[in-house]
Amino acid sequence: MFHVEHSIEHLQNCPSCQSAQFDKWLDCRDFTYSQEIFSIVECKSCGLRFTNPRPTEDAIGPYYNNPKYVSHTDTSEGFLFTIYQWVKTFTLGKKAKMISALAQSKTILDFGAGTGDFANAICNSGFKTFAFEPNDSARLRIAEKYPSVELLSELSACKPNSIGIITTWHVMEHVHQLEKTLQTFHSILEPNGTLVIAVPNSESFDAKYYNRFWAAYDVPRHLYHFQPNTIESLLNKHGFILTQIKPMWFDSYYVSLLSESYKTSNPNIFQKLFGLATAFLIGSISNLKTLIDTKHCSSVVYILKKA
Repeated sequence: MFHVEHSIEHLQNCPSCQSAQFDKWLDCRDFTYSQEIFSIVECKSCGLRFTNPRPTEDAIGPYYNNPKYVSHTDTSEGFLFTIYQWVKTFTLGKKAKMISALAQSKTILDFGAGTGDFANAICNSGFKTFAFEPNDSARLRIAEKYPSVELLSELSACKPNSIGIITTWHVMEHVHQLEKTLQTFHSILEPNGTLVIAVPNSESFDAKYYNRFWAAYDVPRHLYHFQPNTIESLLNKHGFILTQIKPMWFDSYYVSLLSESYKTSNPNIFQKLFGLATAFLIGSISNLKTLIDTKHCSSVVYILKKA
C-alpha cells in the first residue's frame, strides 16, 4: 500500500478568507491510489471546504504518478477510462467553440494543460496558445504530440496584460498556491480579459447522494471542494467579476460511474449492472436539477472578467 510518512501540512487559516475557524465536514478515502483517509473541513466564515491536513506541494507528486490518473496518462484501458476518453474527444470541439466566442483577442493560456488536447484544439482554432503544466510526464506528452503549442515552464514568463483569456479545466482544485496563482492570473490578463474556471461542485445532487464515495472529492489531489458561492467570493476578492455559469453535462454521469465503482470491492456482474443503472439514474437526476438551476450541476464552468 502506498503511504507517505511525512511532509503533511496543517492549514491554520482558510485559503479564501483567512479565518482560523473551521469544522471537520467529511472524512474521505483516496480510492484512486493510496487508500489513505483525508479530512475535509468547512470554513465557518466563508463556507469554503478544503482538504486539511494535506500533503505539502513538494510531497504531493507521488499521488499523481500512477497509471490511474487519466488526465496525465491518456490511458483508455478499462470501461471507465474508455468513456472518459470518448467524452473528452466529444467535448473538445464544444469547448474550443465556446472559448472562441468569449475571447476578445487570440492569445490564450491553458493553465494545467494535462496532456495538451484542449490546448491543441484551441491552437487549431487560430489562437496563439500557451500551455502551463507542472507534471513532467504530461509536459513531455504535450511536447511530443503538439509542437505548435508553446509550453511555459513558469507563469512569470507571461508579461503583464498580455493574455486575452485563461482557461483552467478542472485545475484550480489542485493548486497549493491559490492566492498567488489568482493574483498572477489578474496580472497577466489583458484589461477586460476573461478567466474560465471549471471545477466540481460539492453542492451538486450527485455529491450529496454519494457522500464520502463521491469521486470528485478525489483527496488528496483535490485541495478545495468548491461551491458556487465560495468560488465567486474567492474570485471577487482577487479582482474578477462573474459573468456566466455553464454546466458540464457529462461530468455527472462519469463521476457517478466512478463513485459507484468505489462503493463495492470486486463487484460481481449483477452488482456492476446495478451500479451502471444507478449511476445513470443519479447522473440524470443531477442534470434535471441543473435545468432548473445551473448551480446544481456536478461540475460548473465559471466565466469571469478581469475587473
